[in-house]
Amino acid sequence: MGFTLRPVTCIACGIAIAMLAACPPSGAVGPTTTTPKKGTVRMRAFTETSGVRFIATAGDYVFAAKDQALERWEGDQVLVLSADHGLPGNRVLGLATDKARGWLWIVTDGGVSYYDARVEVFHEVPPSPIMAELGLGGGPAAVPTVMPVAAATDGGVWLGHQKGLFYTTAAGAWTSTPITDPVKALAMDDAGWLWVGTDRGLIGRAPDGKTFTLGPAQGNEVVTTRIVIAAPTGGVMVVGEDAAGKQRVAFGRTTSFTSFKVSPGTRWTDAIALDDRIVALAGDSVLQITSGKGGKPRPLTRDGTRLMPLKVGVTEAPRVDKIPARLPAGATALGAYGKELLVATREIGVARMSLELPNPVGWLRRAEMLDGANTLAVHCVAREDCWLATGAPRAWRWKGGAFEPAGPPEHVVLAVVRGPDGVLYGLHRGAGARAIEISRIDGEAWESTGVTLTTPGNRPEVSFTRFAPSGQLWVGLRYHEGRDDQAQPWGVAIVDLGLGAVAYHHASGDREDREKGILPVPVNVVDAAFHGGDQIWMASLEGAVRLVGDTVTVWNEDMALESELLTSIAISPGGLVYVATPDGVGTYDGERWRFPGELRFAVNDLALAKDARLWLATERGIAIYDGRKVRRMDVRRGLVENTVLDVTIDEFGRVWARGPRSLMMVTP
Repeated sequence: MGFTLRPVTCIACGIAIAMLAACPPSGAVGPTTTTPKKGTVRMRAFTETSGVRFIATAGDYVFAAKDQALERWEGDQVLVLSADHGLPGNRVLGLATDKARGWLWIVTDGGVSYYDARVEVFHEVPPSPIMAELGLGGGPAAVPTVMPVAAATDGGVWLGHQKGLFYTTAAGAWTSTPITDPVKALAMDDAGWLWVGTDRGLIGRAPDGKTFTLGPAQGNEVVTTRIVIAAPTGGVMVVGEDAAGKQRVAFGRTTSFTSFKVSPGTRWTDAIALDDRIVALAGDSVLQITSGKGGKPRPLTRDGTRLMPLKVGVTEAPRVDKIPARLPAGATALGAYGKELLVATREIGVARMSLELPNPVGWLRRAEMLDGANTLAVHCVAREDCWLATGAPRAWRWKGGAFEPAGPPEHVVLAVVRGPDGVLYGLHRGAGARAIEISRIDGEAWESTGVTLTTPGNRPEVSFTRFAPSGQLWVGLRYHEGRDDQAQPWGVAIVDLGLGAVAYHHASGDREDREKGILPVPVNVVDAAFHGGDQIWMASLEGAVRLVGDTVTVWNEDMALESELLTSIAISPGGLVYVATPDGVGTYDGERWRFPGELRFAVNDLALAKDARLWLATERGIAIYDGRKVRRMDVRRGLVENTVLDVTIDEFGRVWARGPRSLMMVTP
């Protein structure tokens, strides 16, 4: 079987990322050695498919509510709670802890329940017309996005809503209240006062049921309330905006309050009572607020924050200190577990932090999309619309925020690949299937092309997918024998999707295979790259392979390679070949192999950007080589973990990398 290859001008896809070097001149055969341009590189790390919206604790458990899940953590062990466990709905709208009873109140789109952490059992509150009025459990009203919740002292629960304040007992005796303003925050203090933050001020409900509106006349300048926290020393802290829209913080108890201006005016977005202090989330900092009893308002230092009384004559102010804990990227909410601070994030789980240490002491994260991952493929149809495959169940679609499971349900998605015409294809197989299906991705739909790939054994896998300049799809294959977890290589399949034809190539040495036109390429090919119209290069576990026509040349340790166990290959537009090995990166300029001294470290994978910089996946993070020196990105610079297994570049020049439990994206 013969193949006609049309010329190609550039194999590396993507837009140049200006970080370390300028683009190479025409005809360059390696990374440029010109002066790097100044630029800013942004890095995002992902371990979770969606952010953590709320955190709460009950008994020995930490509960983290995501977009469509409630996780229960005990140490580093997680149980995902759902309707199968008794949860009335999958989208959590609010959480509140009843410490006296060891309960966690949970409000979901399907209703209200509480989890008894002592016996690990859910109890659902019976529905009522009021619950339907609030949009819970399939009622006619719109489902709210958030509902403030506070455990009542009598074993019931208070619920905040756009329609006001409501109460229910555990048995389902629902009651409305005279408070009908939209409720934004709730807190119950140790004296039995319920504090209700609304769009029109703060309302205090005394233990005898009497309510008081607390405004400027009582010393509270907060009108639009965002945060209400029961203070450890008694009373309450309120955060929000005054009538002029300026942030204000007020402290008080019963009907007497004192208001303060925050200087500098960083917006406080969440707060939690922790031990003997309040901890607040303020921009990219974490602040602790302690009692100012007996102390004077202290002067503002360069890096400090202070509360400035709004009323003349106030001689005491709570003390505000920046704690040494470095805030994780994308912090969304705070929680407390014993003396530990819990910090929820949008993309990397929940950090467990000590107030005395700068770095997290642990993490709570599932990294479910990386469970069973063994590869990484990323292709984008728009800047914020990308498809990812990791060789694990389902593909993932990223739209600039959360990762959504996509592709055929209950299928292992082995790769996504972009054709020369821009069409995306997915390679996948069903559970227990012995064949790989190829589907065309059209929006959300995966349409079968009718082409399947087969191997010996079972559980076939893909080591690489590349479209050749000719438009044919090259696929590296491997398979499992029985229950053996060690995948066996099975050469290369070349697919003509237009004709629906598949040809398998591997070096068996059989005369019959040669007569059938089967190319004698090594069976254990792990990557491929194309140059010009006549050269196909492959990385294999037997060395570097060059195919010209039907002539195969193999370079191994007997032919100048320092290691023949290659893991990846790339070719510059000028024809310089790069290979990744456990001993470093080798280059071939058409005459001989070299192993630059600055690249003599183990490399798991490599990708060549359009600006000629080489991106390397290593055990010490991501390395970037600009032809003169190597720079690194590691956990000190934003990575979740130092071990990086795969690296690839998308259509917009962004570099994606996979670690054992994380994804990283580097973008200009």
